[in-house]
Amino acid sequence: MTKSDKIRYFGSQNYEKLQKICVKKKQPFVDTLFPPTNQSLFLEQGRSSDIVWKRPAELHPDPHLFVEGASPNDVTQVIPNADDQEWSPKHAYAGIFRFRFWRFGKWVEVVIDDLLPTRDGKLLFARSKTPNEFWSALLEKAFAKLYGCYENLVGGHLSDALQDVSGGVAETLHDPTDNDLKLFNDLKTAFDKGALIVAAIAARTKEEIEESLDCGLVKGHAYAVSAVCTIDVSNPTQRSLTSYLLGSKQKQNLIRLQNPWGEKEWNGAWSDDSSEWQNVSDSQLSAMGVERGNSDNNDGDFWMPWESFVQYFTDISLCQLFNTSVFSFTKSYDEQIVFSEWTTNGKKSGAPDDRAGGCLNFQATFCNNPQYIFDIPSPNCSVMFALTQNDPSEGLKKREPFVTIGMHVMKVENNRQYRVHQAMHPIATSDYASGRSVYLHLQSLPRGRYLLVPTTFAPKEQALFMLRIYSDEHIHFSPLTKHAPKLGLFGCKSAHSVTRLTIHGVNFNSQSTGTHHVYAILKDSNKSFRTKSLSGVKSIEWEEEFLFHKSKDRQQYKLEIWEDRKMARDHLMAQSVIIALIDNENRDTTLELTDPRGTIIGTVSITVSAFDDPMYL
Repeated sequence: MTKSDKIRYFGSQNYEKLQKICVKKKQPFVDTLFPPTNQSLFLEQGRSSDIVWKRPAELHPDPHLFVEGASPNDVTQVIPNADDQEWSPKHAYAGIFRFRFWRFGKWVEVVIDDLLPTRDGKLLFARSKTPNEFWSALLEKAFAKLYGCYENLVGGHLSDALQDVSGGVAETLHDPTDNDLKLFNDLKTAFDKGALIVAAIAARTKEEIEESLDCGLVKGHAYAVSAVCTIDVSNPTQRSLTSYLLGSKQKQNLIRLQNPWGEKEWNGAWSDDSSEWQNVSDSQLSAMGVERGNSDNNDGDFWMPWESFVQYFTDISLCQLFNTSVFSFTKSYDEQIVFSEWTTNGKKSGAPDDRAGGCLNFQATFCNNPQYIFDIPSPNCSVMFALTQNDPSEGLKKREPFVTIGMHVMKVENNRQYRVHQAMHPIATSDYASGRSVYLHLQSLPRGRYLLVPTTFAPKEQALFMLRIYSDEHIHFSPLTKHAPKLGLFGCKSAHSVTRLTIHGVNFNSQSTGTHHVYAILKDSNKSFRTKSLSGVKSIEWEEEFLFHKSKDRQQYKLEIWEDRKMARDHLMAQSVIIALIDNENRDTTLELTDPRGTIIGTVSITVSAFDDPMYL
């Protein structure tokens, strides 16, 4: 978090002010907004329990935020000034702690007291494997306050929690397949880049939560992924005869997980005491941090084979953290952030100001949604879109359901500057989910202009949303708000028509020899537009489109074919004239290309789509 990031104080509670009051009065803080009563535990107000709220010093004579495992550096954003909040003779104890969570583009500071729910002298919920370490229990209490009560944490989305603590781009993968090596490689790449990864076995009912399986894993429990690797296994009995004779080694994909409670572990293949470790070299064990013959079955850390991991775990939540610093020795990304909303503006569905058109299933209203154009500068450009809706239930016990959201991307004309009124050229569609966030990752797109449409699933659903764009090259990204241009010298005329010209490609005559490196320039009376440069011997295919709004029923355009000479001045090879009549048709045509001397050297194939409604395309 940078100094420029604004902090929002949950419940208008200011940590510094409250701490000073408590120190002055010599009384530990008791949070009246989230009191140590059943009100903060359960959804039902009158529910009884035998739970006792105790402060850490009542549970251990030497309490600390951190003892082992996590450190203040690991949670800098979530626990601000962690050293100053630590139990220490240097700081006056006030029984007050603060945590920060990322919410809708801002960090929200949540203040809590340190009264924790216990039963029989033991913490009831989250706890560290070290009995005098309390950061996890306090963090959980801050989460519970943010979500209204502890009970609301049950059945929550892991991806939301990861996003809350990091501000990253989070997604959840459900039911991975048994032999999905692509997923393994993707997770390894993400982990190596610093992504946060958590896995869980879904509990179908509340009764299944914390149910232990015979393999040692626990349902409804979040396991942090702490390593992803591939090792060589040298035992010939585990290899095929061919690989043994050739001297090759068998590869084993492994994943290491951590149970923060440190009580139960995986007991199958590659667990702490399994025989498989005898087949691994000492050098590999050292690199993995494994000590041969020195395992602790209850430390919460364990390895398991990838095939077993995908067999048991049903949900994998991954949160990517994008480096956006321009002063970095590692790969950095360009970040752009947009805030907007789906709204009907009090209008009926389909009205010009309606911005809640639903997904592509509702073609009559789909194009009413917010629209954003972006340009891909090169085929190597990778773009990640993260769509997040605002949580209207922050701090409330009663959770309002999220609307179902998603995104759609289409290819549009190279020069489009006005809203799309008919869906065209689909490129990609994200999953639609009734959660806080969805994401869409685009790679290897051809150079050109594209349109992103964030949508709710159904029309007329209203919500605030935030759109984050991460790209490894800077891309032009902007909203489309106007339907058509105003024409004339002073912008006082309305466009009467819209024309789309599609340049498919050129074919050169048989006399033409050698490889041509060419591009096309399309000109109207005001502007000119260029295609990309392509190479070919007898033919070139562009498949590029351009859009024009005009006030006349008969339009003329000039098409020029240029040779791209790279190191010398480009050469005009040929040209043709395109006549567009506003006839509300799509017309394919082939035109002759003549060189500057008037000789026909080939043809160009185009499609003219001209309509008398400027808001038709």
